Amino acid sequence: MAAEFDCFVEYGACPHLKLQGGGQEVAAVQDWSTMALVFLRPGYERAEDLLIRLRGVLAPQGEV
Repeated sequence: MAAEFDCFVEYGACPHLKLQGGGQEVAAVQDWSTMALVFLRPGYERAEDLLIRLRGVLAPQGEV
């Protein structure tokens, strides 16, 4: 999914989505509990598209 947004994933305490060519962080996902929290960089132009895509990826099968 990261490639769809011209990004790569860097793992730390939670997965971080960073832009190719500079590594600016655009999102982080805390997904180790019964819910996922998504943190987005303010002003990221593709934030809404990213959230929609993440919802589909993180949702339990059969739910969306």
